[in-house]
Amino acid sequence: MTASPGIRSSVLAEPLRIGAVTVPNRIMQTAHSKQYSDRVESDRETAYYVRRAQGGCGLFVAGNHFVHPTGSIRGFEDAYRPESVAASKKMTDAVHEAGAKIFVQLNHHGAQAQPDGPDGPRAVYAPSRLLSPSTAHATREMDHDDIAAFVDGWALSAEHARDGGFDGVEIHMAHGYLLHQFLSPLYNARGDEYGGDIEGRTRFPREVLRAVRARVGDDFTVGIRIVANEFHPDGVDGAGMREVIDRLRAEARIDFLDLAGGGYHNVHYVFPSSPMPYAWLRDDVAAVKAANPDVPVFGVGAARTVEEAEEVVNSGIADMVALTRAQIADPDLGRKLIGPGTAHGPGPAGVAEPGIRHCIRLNQGCLGRGSRGLAMSCTVNPLAGRELERGARPRVATAQRWVVVGGGPAGMRAAVELATDGHAVTLIERSGELGGQLRLARRVPGRESVGLLVDDLERDLAAAGVEVRLGVEATTESLRGLGADGIVVATGAVAPASTSLALGGAYAGGFPAAGTIDAFAAVSRTAGAETGARPLGRRIAVVDADGTAYAAGIVLTLLPHVDELELVTPFETVFPHIGAGYDRPLLLERLGAHGGFRRRTAHRVEGVAAGAVRVSDALTGVADTIGALEAVVAIEPRASVTIPGGMTDAAPRVLTIGDAFAPRTIDAAVFDAVELAYDVAGLARLRG
Repeated sequence: MTASPGIRSSVLAEPLRIGAVTVPNRIMQTAHSKQYSDRVESDRETAYYVRRAQGGCGLFVAGNHFVHPTGSIRGFEDAYRPESVAASKKMTDAVHEAGAKIFVQLNHHGAQAQPDGPDGPRAVYAPSRLLSPSTAHATREMDHDDIAAFVDGWALSAEHARDGGFDGVEIHMAHGYLLHQFLSPLYNARGDEYGGDIEGRTRFPREVLRAVRARVGDDFTVGIRIVANEFHPDGVDGAGMREVIDRLRAEARIDFLDLAGGGYHNVHYVFPSSPMPYAWLRDDVAAVKAANPDVPVFGVGAARTVEEAEEVVNSGIADMVALTRAQIADPDLGRKLIGPGTAHGPGPAGVAEPGIRHCIRLNQGCLGRGSRGLAMSCTVNPLAGRELERGARPRVATAQRWVVVGGGPAGMRAAVELATDGHAVTLIERSGELGGQLRLARRVPGRESVGLLVDDLERDLAAAGVEVRLGVEATTESLRGLGADGIVVATGAVAPASTSLALGGAYAGGFPAAGTIDAFAAVSRTAGAETGARPLGRRIAVVDADGTAYAAGIVLTLLPHVDELELVTPFETVFPHIGAGYDRPLLLERLGAHGGFRRRTAHRVEGVAAGAVRVSDALTGVADTIGALEAVVAIEPRASVTIPGGMTDAAPRVLTIGDAFAPRTIDAAVFDAVELAYDVAGLARLRG
């Protein structure tokens, strides 16, 4: 490739031959659950891929596509269905026209499948009878007829994929799904020829590879997704998995290796969130590539930062860089990394390359929604998956004057969106810095990535020309004097002094309870403390009436600064509003690792006295006292902040968004801000 004079070309822009196909660059998006389609590909799915192909992504892997009726899931595609061919062809044609290539991932969840399928109850299949790590249901041990049927299902599905215009297929042997279950001694306890040593445990996957290759021929790309390390003392380590890969490659031609780690036995490796380091799989990826220099290796979890993606290829760690959630967050990421002057990583001052909207790795809008059966979105990019209904907004012909009150994520993003559309925007924040509640959230251990959102929004405010006034208290009178065409109320939420809950709550006599410390104050006193400091004391109680990730963040912040923390909650389990899926196991592991964490679920507070909390069991009524406490922290559902006197007449149009309307999540704050801009542009309707 030829670069312009004075501009260094990025290795990410170089094409790569993978089996029978050449991909245009080294940036890819691995398979991820979106739930945009049901049974076959949809226009929504197609628009999602096309938008990212236009943004510079060179290769997609579409997934999960299931190979047998016993693995079907509503909201996903069935590769074995004949009608999938025409639907796939429509999608692959559109992706090819946009300049990218696309493989399809063929899978069966095995033990991780639900016993209730789209068409009714069914058995759950696995190598051995076991309790599923994801559903806790007992499985059926597969017999030889089952194995033969699934082998044929993979071969048939690969044929349909080829006929549907996909550039290749990826056989899924990772993430604790069926083929991985056969490979792993954690799942496979069989005593026949499909279990035992490496020869037996690889037999079923080898039969699948042979059958697929026989069905599609040698002029079609076939690769595998496989774990590089199970990260379990009784599982297969990195060296063992490299031996497995050798055995598989000896059976049939494998055109690429797409790597992963862990399984549903430690699901935070499958879906790494903010507490996991960025380059969490880097060493194992490098070891697989070193052992397989002749086959393309896809680097998952290998880049130290998004800006350092190029280094993964330059250093020989992998041949392609998987930036999956990063491209959910920023569909133009590929172009920004590859384009002239944007592929060089952080500048001299360590500032991220301008324009990249960073994934903050909370797994809320993407995987969190998926675990609740909802279509994938994105915390920082609420347009993900809505490409058909939320197109580009034109710049305004006549600029209006807008004032945004509040410098949290909702206010900052609303100001950016309005200014980008051409309006004159002033943002007023009463404190001396921007960020709102994110200033506290980024102090939570493991959630430091939230700071990326604050940094991105501050950068975007400056780039869009927003006037920012810090340390200014907005009043109805001062706002009325600005002569604005519109006002956005984004004043956020606070830990309340009282609650208006009509039902429920943690206190038998109702909140407030004298002698408690509110959650915001507790974090403020603790987050800046030196290691080993005890700003709240050595033994504290936390009364949680909220149960969300907000409450969990408070506890995670306080734990390192106490010897003992007793959590009291009216819920039947700790933090029930954090889904049972992907982040919850890691959260519980971190709580249990402290040694001084105690919990009392289904308990209510009868009273707070000096150094003690009186509680009662909500089921039995048995009362008890938690004594020798130095502090009691109250976590209540947050309350909206309003400007005294209201401001309905301060401008022709006043809109309330984010926590000021109803305290919710970062996702809701950003979503409201973006929807507001579409509303102002006349392309949607927002509440007034």
